[in-house]
Amino acid sequence: MDSVEDYWERGPGSSFPNVTGINHNLAIYGWDVRDTLERTWASSQAQLKAPKDDLISQSVENNGQRAAMYVLPSVPRRTQSLTPLGAAADLGGQGGQDADGIETLVIMLGANNALGSVTGLKVVWSAAGYNDLRRKEQYSVWRPTHFEAELGQLAAEVRKIKARHVIWSTVPHVTIAPIARGLGGKVAPGSRYFPYYTRPWIDERRFDAHRDPNITAAQARAVDSAIDQYNDAIVEVVRAARNDGRDWYVLDVAGLLDRLAARRYLDDPLARPPWWTPFELPTALRLLSPVPDSRFLLGGPRGRISGGLFSLDGVHPTTVAYGILAQEIINIMQLAGVRFFSRNGQVERTGPYRVDFERLVRLDTLITSPPSLLTTGLGVLGWADQALDAIKLALPFG
Repeated sequence: MDSVEDYWERGPGSSFPNVTGINHNLAIYGWDVRDTLERTWASSQAQLKAPKDDLISQSVENNGQRAAMYVLPSVPRRTQSLTPLGAAADLGGQGGQDADGIETLVIMLGANNALGSVTGLKVVWSAAGYNDLRRKEQYSVWRPTHFEAELGQLAAEVRKIKARHVIWSTVPHVTIAPIARGLGGKVAPGSRYFPYYTRPWIDERRFDAHRDPNITAAQARAVDSAIDQYNDAIVEVVRAARNDGRDWYVLDVAGLLDRLAARRYLDDPLARPPWWTPFELPTALRLLSPVPDSRFLLGGPRGRISGGLFSLDGVHPTTVAYGILAQEIINIMQLAGVRFFSRNGQVERTGPYRVDFERLVRLDTLITSPPSLLTTGLGVLGWADQALDAIKLALPFG
């Protein structure tokens, strides 16, 4: 960790590149809807502070701002004031009035408007200042009315971008992420929820609700209900655009993750809603032993013991899980009539386009050779989180 900190704060990573063009990937981790509406390269630079070589807290200071300055354009000077939405608008407008613009624009925003509830294990509902960059950090979940107001502004900005097809992702239920593990049995037969959610490394036998960080079943249910309302609002945004003749689509990431939720649904048939069906993993993943699932990733001397769809932070997907998302996006693009070509760009592919999951399995070291001490190492993670507040330092979601 010390070498990583030194690289980004004092080494080669501390010199920011001159981004003269506009990246086709404008995603920046940890950002919610308001960040995407307002933050720019210039505002990120203004927030940078002189880093300290801290012996204990070895996370990279200002890591979110540093990430943004690698993604957003900085040259020429006028582009320093572009938000990701403004950069996308510029990209779509390149080539003049007769240009086709962006072929397919994918928008995956909103998860960070609720993710802080599980990364911080604290549910703080948005109130005054939810739409203020300086004041919103105190909240971990946006009230549905506040989210819908932010979404309305976001949709208005997206409508300004010249794009032939737009794919909007729904917000996944963040309580499925294994960074918050449900303890004990479900609160009732057929329920989706556990009595308490806490860190994966906290021993269930020694768990103390008054001492250990946690959220309750009622809080988890309330957060999921809010997310359901976020998603209803996203669907309405897409429906309104389609009624206006725009080629907009919904990518239901929430439904996808629900269909992969091991402890919520796969292990508990009574909890499955009428619409639920298991997600069929690609053959290359089904042949793995154990089959990758949504549990916290654990490994031992003989390899992976459980998990495989979430990375070591218990929040972000692994390489193979990103492949699943990529395949779902490709499916919608093909539905929209997007053409796919061979690597040389000369030969058009015919029929369904499939992600090469055998290749992804070979590339995904968390699948093929996870750290062998992950099981015993949970105790170390627990110590680091308790002594150093490691999760808060590592995951910038409130």
